[in-house]
Amino acid sequence: MRRLAVFVASAMTALGVSAFAFAAGEAFTDPAQAGPDFKVQGEYEGTIGAKTKFGAQVIALGEGIMQPVAYAGVKRYTDAKNGAMGYAMLYAVMNLAIVGTGPMSSYVRTTYDAKHAAGVSKLTGFNAVNWTCFGITVLTALVFILFMTRKAESQVVRNTAAPTDAEKDDKTKPKSKTKSPFTDPRFLFFIFMLLPVRTLFAHQWLTMPEYVLRAYDQSIADKMEWLVDSLNPMIIFIGVPTLTALTKRFHVYSMMIIGTSVSALATFLLCGGPHASLLILYFFVFSIGEALWSARFLEYAAELAPEGRTAQYMGVANLPWFVAKTTTGFYSGFVLEKFCPKVGLKNTEVMWLIYGGIAVITPIGLLFARKWVMKGMSASGKTEPVPA
Repeated sequence: MRRLAVFVASAMTALGVSAFAFAAGEAFTDPAQAGPDFKVQGEYEGTIGAKTKFGAQVIALGEGIMQPVAYAGVKRYTDAKNGAMGYAMLYAVMNLAIVGTGPMSSYVRTTYDAKHAAGVSKLTGFNAVNWTCFGITVLTALVFILFMTRKAESQVVRNTAAPTDAEKDDKTKPKSKTKSPFTDPRFLFFIFMLLPVRTLFAHQWLTMPEYVLRAYDQSIADKMEWLVDSLNPMIIFIGVPTLTALTKRFHVYSMMIIGTSVSALATFLLCGGPHASLLILYFFVFSIGEALWSARFLEYAAELAPEGRTAQYMGVANLPWFVAKTTTGFYSGFVLEKFCPKVGLKNTEVMWLIYGGIAVITPIGLLFARKWVMKGMSASGKTEPVPA
């Protein structure tokens, strides 16, 4: 029952905290009162020169708030014993939602597109998907409101009055001496050293779909969505809690080096050419690497934060992901056209060699800075108690 309670609490945090954050703010029915950011939200399209197109999508601030607050919730509702598993379950449940969203979106979109074309429904496929997701969000909010009462919260909230003996003795947990993440040089180095390997995650959306469609035969290309959108999240959902349970006694920093190494080295499998077996093996190995380090990294950022500043630390910890998506978008299209054009000679092996070479900068940098970073992660100034 105790494990079940931890699972439910973590899952509820993942699914319900966004609704909680939304409910805490104001709602507007008049666009003129919605604030200056509302006016610039939407999709933009333009051209650079005669042929090069570019696009941008500006979205609401809520998405950027959800994840930091979610991890602050996990820290609040777990303790030193089950904290690592709590972060793992949040990350796993988020990926489970991705697995289910793809087939759901495809079914709803195609069904309502057919109805709209036949004049049976006024909703287009994309509008129907949006309303379906809205309904799921409302249902999640209702579940959260009904079950996450003050009484229930008081039974699971972490006691922050004084650290327990286990928390004092646990040298695998990072400890911060500063109140702001921007004044912690080790923390900033740690999160931005992840930028090179983070580019691989951006390539999952920016490069991988077109790569599969262009480089593989039709039988593989027809399964592109399943390979790109579902295989990785499915492995993450199973792998993160399993690997976290097996590796939670190891220091976070050790798992970061091991996990990022696995993720980066997986890319070199694609240097063998566009073969279906190598593609599937890549997704599997890359996902295992992600399962080893992603949830533990977010645990590190949340646990490092002083009381009441978890969301701030989590927001800063996600900056490299934002930078990775932004910078990767500047060159990924050019590299794709150079080495994997729609028509003409392809040299995808070189493309993935370049991307793999960029990604391995992360584990190499973490390894070389290990002693310096570890010194700031332990209250005693010692390195980790369990070597990687």
